[in-house]
Amino acid sequence: MRIRDSGETLIARYNMRMTKKVILGTDIEAKRREGLSGNIEPWEDGLRASTGKGTFEWWYFDAHFDDGSTAVIVFMTKPLLDRKGPLKPSVSITITPPGGEKHVHFPIYSPQEFSASQEYCDVKIADSWVKYLPSDGGGWRYQLHAEGGNLGADLVFDGLVPPWRPGAGKSYFGDYDHYFAWLPSIPYGSVRGTLTVNGKTSEVEGTGYHDHNWGNVSLNNVIDHWLWARAHVEDYTLIFVDQVTVKSYGSVKLPVFMLMKGGKLLTGDGKPLRMEASEYIQHEEGHTYPSMVDFFWQKGDDKIHIALRNPQLIEAVTLLGTFPKWQQKFIRLFSNPYYFRFNAQIELTVDFSEIHEQVSGPMLYEIMLLK
Repeated sequence: MRIRDSGETLIARYNMRMTKKVILGTDIEAKRREGLSGNIEPWEDGLRASTGKGTFEWWYFDAHFDDGSTAVIVFMTKPLLDRKGPLKPSVSITITPPGGEKHVHFPIYSPQEFSASQEYCDVKIADSWVKYLPSDGGGWRYQLHAEGGNLGADLVFDGLVPPWRPGAGKSYFGDYDHYFAWLPSIPYGSVRGTLTVNGKTSEVEGTGYHDHNWGNVSLNNVIDHWLWARAHVEDYTLIFVDQVTVKSYGSVKLPVFMLMKGGKLLTGDGKPLRMEASEYIQHEEGHTYPSMVDFFWQKGDDKIHIALRNPQLIEAVTLLGTFPKWQQKFIRLFSNPYYFRFNAQIELTVDFSEIHEQVSGPMLYEIMLLK
């Protein structure tokens, strides 16, 4: 006798058929497919996507200086949510003096003012530019000049730990032709140079980070949200990410995790990473964010616990700002994409066969809500 499917079972089977697959390109086969070797090479930080309709790309740099000032500079081919549009190059400059007010400049330039090399990072947008320079010690070095409005930055970034990527550094959506890629070229480095605000130039020195993203999918169509974090605590460098796809891709988690001690990679396996969040705070724009976040990682007898505590909200911005006012009102009917950035305290506990340590210190993380 054949038993009829219940309505619930039919719906489940329908959803399984309708859910699109997600492929994490973290294995050896993925690197072969992308033509990547075991070592990360400078060309990987050059122009990787076309600049026409359907793609996006950005080179991100941030720095924290000894005097308490910070700088975030991003070279972009397109606004974050405008992948389908033509080339609209921009340089986002955010400088916060010590104990002062944040200064932001985010213009969009003409396509004729953009150029980039495929051989290594060498990007120019109007009068701003960034370029990879081989350093004497063999590390990754970048010289950066950014200017706009009343802001300016002339900085040199030197990698203090090796560049890293999880496998091929790509997540594929639906098939191998649609992807989102990521390369942290400087997971942790030193930064020196000058910052200019309102005509006043100051010499600065501190630490920094650089990564590179590119792809050909609309992020808000494949990713629902992510929590992205990085830290350098005593001799440890960490990058850890909890990201979740939209329902049409199964609401699956795509974890990323890197832990180095000194320049040695302890693990780059994100699969065992699990996040727990609690004690949510209501933001005035309707979103909520957790005040307590814990990450747990275990592989065999090796264990890692990461506790994020006492978050201080330092940035909260809508992602609709690059759209015309009339489009913002329309999009807001269906979505409210938002970006949060925090300073916090990290408590890292590592229990490996030969390492048993607990360290703590300041760190930075962000929450991106794309829906």
